[in-house]
Amino acid sequence: MRNLGRGARTAFAVTGIPGGTDDVEAALLRTRLIEAAKEFSGRGGPRPLTVTVTNQPPGAAAESGPRAGAAAERAAETEAEAGPDEPSIAERARRFTASPPLYTFDRLVLPDRTLDQLLRAVHTVEQRRVLFDEWGLREIQPHPGSAINLEGAPGTGKTLAAHALAHRLGRSLIAARASQLESKYHGEGPKNLAALFHAAREQGAVLFLDEADALMSSRFETTTHGSEHAVNAMRSEMLTALDSHEGLVVLATNLVTCYDTAFDSRVWHVRFPPPDEAARAGIWRRHLPEALPLAEDVSPEGLAGVDEVTGRDIRRAVIDAAAEVLRTGRPRVGQADLLAAVERIKAGRPCRATPAPMSMSSGPG
Repeated sequence: MRNLGRGARTAFAVTGIPGGTDDVEAALLRTRLIEAAKEFSGRGGPRPLTVTVTNQPPGAAAESGPRAGAAAERAAETEAEAGPDEPSIAERARRFTASPPLYTFDRLVLPDRTLDQLLRAVHTVEQRRVLFDEWGLREIQPHPGSAINLEGAPGTGKTLAAHALAHRLGRSLIAARASQLESKYHGEGPKNLAALFHAAREQGAVLFLDEADALMSSRFETTTHGSEHAVNAMRSEMLTALDSHEGLVVLATNLVTCYDTAFDSRVWHVRFPPPDEAARAGIWRRHLPEALPLAEDVSPEGLAGVDEVTGRDIRRAVIDAAAEVLRTGRPRVGQADLLAAVERIKAGRPCRATPAPMSMSSGPG
């Protein structure tokens, strides 16, 4: 332990963690040491503490003066602070900034049932004051939020729908993924998740969590590694956040079967099916801007005959066809250009082998 001078913090370093140590075990050790330092500081320690956990040899940790400062900078990846200097939830929340929604409901091409489910969920938020305050439903639901889980294959319109819901409410949108919340330090993920919900409340924004299965998959029944503790902590924080948040939360996944059953009663599940031929025709029409120079033979209905494509595929095909026409110096985009573009997209998909079915047999007796 060394005193860094008047007005500075007291610091100590724990050295000698072998470089080849398992990452999970090393992270768990760091977490426990940091938590112990926090408890010590909170019980009236003389100064805020800086804890540095490093695999540098003891001699390097014993350096003082400028060389010690340089060593501390080089060890920034493994340094964590305890006490008053830990970022508050408000400071963490500043990492998440709301933006205006990019799409409206006019851009959505979905089955009537899917659209109705989306509008029902957003209506609960629109009429929250009447439902929960004037009609007294707050007695049975103290925190009247609404969480919608958009489930479907990639490219079926889930992200577009999240933006459209925010636009319908006249709100901005905070979009985030689980990877933005994770940290190499166990215990930081739940804090970042709480800060994300805090940011949505403070900014009055709709919260959109893409790839939500990373946050809502089943918890470990038994935990033997630090990473498993961290996963369970994130799941628990997510459950708590959904129960207390009063705004709209939109989740999106193509792996809904991985969800923990504890989330089933907390979210509205809305299925986004692959577009049928009629839906594909509508998507093609919405993706052909008026300013795009089209040949007279372009027919959305004819283009819709190409199956096994999503809205995202169609958007890419229009951009690809337009770029190819411009590259070759032709004046207009024709039906053949669009058909060729969408077929190129289909042909360029990776070939993923279907897993062979498992056979089960019973032994004698």
